[in-house]
Parts: sequence; C-alpha cells; structure tokens
Amino acid sequence: MIAGFLEPDAGAIRVGGKLLSSVQSVVPPERRNMSMIFQSYAVWPHMTVRQNVGYGLKMQSMPPPERVSRTDVLLDATKLRAQADRYPSELSGGQQQRVALARALATKPDILLLDEPLSNLDANLRGDMRFEIRRLHDEFHYTSIYVTHDQVEAMTMADRIVVMNAGRIEQIGTPEDVYERPNSEFVARFIGGSNVINATHLSGHRVEVAGHTLDIGQGNFAGPGEPMSFCVKTHDVELLADVGIDADNSLPGTVRGQAYLGSHRDYIVDVGQDVLIAAPAELSVADGSKVRVRFKAERCRGLATN
Repeated sequence: MIAGFLEPDAGAIRVGGKLLSSVQSVVPPERRNMSMIFQSYAVWPHMTVRQNVGYGLKMQSMPPPERVSRTDVLLDATKLRAQADRYPSELSGGQQQRVALARALATKPDILLLDEPLSNLDANLRGDMRFEIRRLHDEFHYTSIYVTHDQVEAMTMADRIVVMNAGRIEQIGTPEDVYERPNSEFVARFIGGSNVINATHLSGHRVEVAGHTLDIGQGNFAGPGEPMSFCVKTHDVELLADVGIDADNSLPGTVRGQAYLGSHRDYIVDVGQDVLIAAPAELSVADGSKVRVRFKAERCRGLATN
C-alpha cells in the first residue's frame, strides 16, 4: 500500500503531509518517488549491471552524461564497478541484490521500500549485506522501510523498530527499547529470545511461580492475587547443577534436554513450565537431572496483559 500497488480498504497514507492513498483516491506508484527492492532481486536478465542500475535514470530522461556519472557513483558505492558489463546470470545472489539496491538508489527516491530482501541469501551473505545496506543508508541518507522476520536484520539496521502482530502495531521503539523493554508477550517472544513465565502477583515486585516466590525487577504488574506473566532473556537465567546450593530468587527444576551450540549450551528445564536457558558450553548436565534455575531479578520484566 505504501508503494501504491494495493488500495487501502480504510484509512489513509500520508508522506511528508501529502496524501498518497485513501479510499477515495490513490496516487499511482510511478508518481510517488519511491523505490522498492524485492525478495527475488527482480533484476532484468537481458541487461548488464550498468544497464540495470541506470534504467530508472533513463526512464526519467536524464541526459546521457549525467546518467553515466550517476550510475558510476552507485556502481562504486555498491562495489560493482568490476562487474559493470556482466549479466545477472554471471553474478552471485549477493551481487544481484546489490544491483537491485544500486538501481533503487540511482533515482534518489524519497523512500526506499525493502521486502525481506535478504531472505534468498545464505547466512554469510546475509551478514555481509546487512552491513552493506546500513552503510549505504548512512552514506546516502535516504528513508527506508524494511520488512523482515529476522530479528538480527532489524537490530542491525533499524533506527526504529515497529513490531506488528496480525496487522496491528504492538510496539514502536529503538532496537534497545524493544529488546530491553518489551511491553507485551508477543514482543518479548518475537525479539530477543525471551522466556515468558506465567505467575501470580503477590505484592510489590513479588510473584509466585509453582508455589515459589520470585522478585521481578521492573515492568507492569497485575493486581495482588491476579495472574500475570514476566519475561526474561535466556542468557539472564542461570542453571545451577548443585541443587543444595543456597540460591536466592530460584526455582527447582528438571532438565528435559540440551543442545551443544559451540559458544554455549541451550537447556530446556521444567520448573512447572518450560524455561530455555543459555548456559556456558562447559556446563554439561544430563537429561532428568534435578537442578535449580536462578532468575536475575533486575533482568525480569512484568508484562502487560495482551
């Protein structure tokens, strides 16, 4: 709808105070001065890299000398000068996506729209392209709206993140705000690898989980005696293999499974409900072992009721 490909059923879209879409009228895509990058690259296979990048400038009837100069600037910015005379079939996926990015930026759009542009790349290329897109953003100072299901992409590139659930906005904030201070269960589960623990509010910042009392350092709380939940990151929960240790703010549990991931081990521990814990790689505890799970109170956040 922002691009103008779909007409809204209700509401309106304004950019810079100008009405672009409403139920009564829609400005066509070609008059919005926006560029879009798709999942599938969508570069023209019969054109060279240079021709792809300069196509929008040609459609704008830019004089050839200026068009060549502008195209060269984008080829250099996206590190494609050496591939300028190649065709898309001769390029890697990452290079094709850089062609799409250069083509989109060549026309100096007011807004750049990106629809999960890295989803077709392998993990290493995605990592490189995340920083490449952010570098070009900082160099050319364009406004971007970037749709992704990948938390790392959002955290790496965004100045502001909008978390949406079934078409509704759950939270808007900086990457740090959304990660550190989620305001709903959905945001907590979607961003940052959080556990969401069901509890009963006792009083103040104290809650009860499976008959045990825990302190929760921050967030929103239900009324005394009412059910609520709190979130805590997997790396802010400590697995204690010695059940006899005097552990404040902890729950007894049973190990249900573990996975060695190199930098750490992921454990699933049953404390009356499952808790995922990112533990040190050297800590190996067998399935079925009785353990304690310690919660860092200052890292636990009470959640608003959805």
